[in-house]
Amino acid sequence: MKFHRNIVLAELSRFVQPAALIDTPADAGPGVAVPAQWLRFIEQQQMESTRPLLAEWDVITPDLPNIAKFLEAALQRVLLLQEANGVMSLLYQYTAGGQLNFYRGRPPLTRVPERLALLWDRVPARLRDFHTRLHDGWTFLPANSMGPLPAEDWAFLSDDRFDIDEETASAMSIDIARVAAVFHNGGGDYLCLNFGDSHASEASGLIWWHEDPANPEPVDFWGVLDAWVGIFLEEADRRGSNILT
Repeated sequence: MKFHRNIVLAELSRFVQPAALIDTPADAGPGVAVPAQWLRFIEQQQMESTRPLLAEWDVITPDLPNIAKFLEAALQRVLLLQEANGVMSLLYQYTAGGQLNFYRGRPPLTRVPERLALLWDRVPARLRDFHTRLHDGWTFLPANSMGPLPAEDWAFLSDDRFDIDEETASAMSIDIARVAAVFHNGGGDYLCLNFGDSHASEASGLIWWHEDPANPEPVDFWGVLDAWVGIFLEEADRRGSNILT
């Protein structure tokens, strides 16, 4: 697959400050801290294989058929991005209607944020594994949305950003201080984990609708996550269908 570096850099520069863009292990250099499995991904990609990458995604794709379909049919390549601030990401390049797009995967989580530490064992096991083994957050690059947010960006509904007043909160059927928003759909709505049931081994799914903030909706967490990403990616071009592949 030909790599159109200048086109990719020009598009990335609209959203981040790229310092280095790496598409072969040799380009990473000895001083660049890159997760070992990410280097395997781009090394195997040179041999036209995505098996190592898909094998890592197997951690959660049994629950996410739409994302699995995207990875198998529409993902064009993965690239290592080093930003000017030193942050490393694994970019997932694809096109939609010929327009270049990226999802960004962060490095695996090495330390759980302190405010989540007491709840972490109740995060769904597959999601915990995803954050600690593959990506601490995997989102659409321009908006940091439409995928699992980095743990550092998880926010409780009691945070000021949700602007839920005390009267509304007291009338709600949930404890907003124990509901964490972990996925933003880009339109103001959030898929959340509800830790309010202390007897449940895992937190349950909940949607917080910005147009109806007092009435969050209990949902199947994985079903909604996959549906929202699937709808967002349904216009993705099949791999090999345009000049950027």
